[in-house]
Order: sequence, then structure tokens, then C-alpha cells
Amino acid sequence: MNTSQTVHILGAPLDLGAENLGVDMGPSAFRYQGLVTKLQSTGLEIKDLGDIHCTPRTDVPVGNPKLRHLDEIVRVNEEIAAQTETITRGNGAALVLGGDHSICLGAVAGASTALKGDIGLIYFDAHGDMNTDETSLTGNIHGMHLASLMGFGAPELSHVHGEAVKIQPQNLLHVGGCDLDQAEIELMQREHLPTFTILDLLSHGLGKLFPMIDALNSQVKNVWVSLDLDAIDALYAPGAGMPNQKGLTYREIAAIAQYIGEHCNVVGVDVVEYNPLQDIDRKTAGLATELIATFFGKQYSWYTQYLANNKMQ
Repeated sequence: MNTSQTVHILGAPLDLGAENLGVDMGPSAFRYQGLVTKLQSTGLEIKDLGDIHCTPRTDVPVGNPKLRHLDEIVRVNEEIAAQTETITRGNGAALVLGGDHSICLGAVAGASTALKGDIGLIYFDAHGDMNTDETSLTGNIHGMHLASLMGFGAPELSHVHGEAVKIQPQNLLHVGGCDLDQAEIELMQREHLPTFTILDLLSHGLGKLFPMIDALNSQVKNVWVSLDLDAIDALYAPGAGMPNQKGLTYREIAAIAQYIGEHCNVVGVDVVEYNPLQDIDRKTAGLATELIATFFGKQYSWYTQYLANNKMQ
């Protein structure tokens, strides 16, 4: 990102995309734990826009079991998209706090519309999120939105904030996959989607990933980063909505974030699936804050805080 840009924070406390109760508290928990002040300490200019209103789960009918809670999820994502489009058109950067991962649909759709599709998506997730209403075993939309962003699946989702494809398949880079459904694997293979799985990491190290990021940069001028905290190992991110015992280590995710922050024009970040009820000593929120700063080209860690607290007067 242009470090002179203002980062606009938008909360999206939506939990209807899945059954992971508790992730709706993510935006308020991040703020309570000092996210704004911590990001400001890195030199980022921050503007907090508050939260999108999300109707409580108890007041929302399930509707079509193949597209659970569709109407409310679409409504919320249309509002998110309107906000991220405005932020991006105004040359700002967006930080959208979930909520479940279905909020990525609107977040990316808005930015893509503002940039006329000149945007790539670096997508961190243990899961594919590339099912459709025809392949999903659950009907949970938080497992469909990535397919929708690429124009696949139910038009009610793929046409959020306009009928245009929001992310061209070749402009996706999916990182950290380790629990993929067969239909998602088939889609990845059929569309030749750029992916870097945990198996790739164990086989080749990070040396294979960085050229993939460079390749994406050569195709687009702008990048959105979507971080599902379940891409990170539960040892470091116990507060993920679906804790992952085989995810990225701290060293790996920190190094990847640094590479992105130093080489990509990051116009937006969404951080999703944070459940503060499952967190231990706030370590997940702390790591997320560090990664957000790093994606935006700044540094916030125990070491930078050590230096700040021990600086000679």
C-alpha cells in the first residue's frame, strides 16, 4: 500500500455463513484489545467506520437449505461492498473485520468494482471455500464465497455488487489449504487455480510461494489479502473459529506477510473467523494485529514494542 493512505476499519459481525458461534464478537474483541491504538503506533493513519448492522441469528430464517441464511448474507455483503468501493475509490485502504469468512464476498467485490477488476486475491485458508450450492455438503455460505468471487455457483452470490466477475481465476493465490473437499480439488484442477497447500510447503518450503506472489504482482496492480485465522496452526491461533492442528507456523505466516507487505500494493485486508471465547491469553488477536500491520507494510511485534518501551530519552 501507499503508506500515506488511511486505513479504514469496518466491522462485519456476521456469523450466518456457518455454525461457528462466537465469531460475531470478532470486531468488538479486536477493538477492545487495542487494535486501533496498536496500528496507529506503527505510523498507520486509522479511521474506524464502526460496524455493519447484522441481524441476530435468532431473527433470520434459514431459507433454502442449500444456501443457508442467503438473504441476510447478501444484504450484509452488499453493504460491505458499498463501503469498500467508496474507500478504494477514495484512495484509502480497507481493513474489514469478521465475522465469518463469507464477509470476504462483499469486501473484495467492492474493491474490485472500484478498480475495474485490476485486483488479485491472496487467500489464506485451511479450506477451499470453493463449493457451490450444488456441491456443498452443508449449505453453509462461508464455504462458497470464493467460488462466487470467481463467477461460479449461485448467481445470488456471484452477482453481489454487480454481475461482473470480481476475481479472475488466474488472479487468485490460495495459500494454506489442508482440508479440501473433492469438488473444490476438481475446480482447482479444472481452472488451473494457483494454490500453495500445506503439502507444497512441506515438500518445497516457502521458496516456491514467493515466485507465485511475484507472478500475481506481474498480472495486477493491486492485491487484497484475505486471512482466515484457521490457516494458522492452533498453537499460535487457538482463537480461530475452526482451530487447525496442521496450519502455518508463526515463522511461516510472519515471513509470508512480510513478503506481501514489501512487494505488493495491498489495497485491503479482511481478517475473519476470530472467536475470542476460544482464544488463550489473547495470542490470536495479538498475532492478527501483527499480521495486519505487516500486510500494510509496517511492523508491530513484541520486538518493536520492546524497542519502543526501552528507547533512550
